[in-house]
Amino acid sequence: MVTVKGMKMGEWISHATKLAAVGSVLFFALELHQNSLQLEAQSRYAQFEIQSYDTNRVVYAGEDLATILLKARNDEPLSEFESFVLQRYNGQLLRNWEFEFMEHERGLLDSNLSVDRWAENLSRNPHLLRVWNSRAPIWQPPFKRALDDAIARVSQ
Repeated sequence: MVTVKGMKMGEWISHATKLAAVGSVLFFALELHQNSLQLEAQSRYAQFEIQSYDTNRVVYAGEDLATILLKARNDEPLSEFESFVLQRYNGQLLRNWEFEFMEHERGLLDSNLSVDRWAENLSRNPHLLRVWNSRAPIWQPPFKRALDDAIARVSQ
């Protein structure tokens, strides 16, 4: 029988087969992990789309919210109710940004996000900035850090 450095050819084949089996199992585990990440991202994105749709539907279908947004943009006085509605809307807008940022950081969302653009928007919109600051403890740390850094750059 043919030998290579003291091992028979059958032993080499046996070792190669075992190595191939281990490699296949590792590859399968990697595929399962990637599929799990993809399904998780799809689920979160579906939730994000529902939230975004609801937010946009309310703005475009609800004259009241559109009026409130215009009043806030033009720096007109808002009633207590209008301030509440605006605060809720701005909170959802910031949540959408947070979602997009975190998914982009995970490599699960390909987007043209611009933290600097968000920071400029915050700097120009005192109502939005107030919500950002009042909810500081709830933001994901990487998102908060990135947006705070961008706000500092924009403010200089």
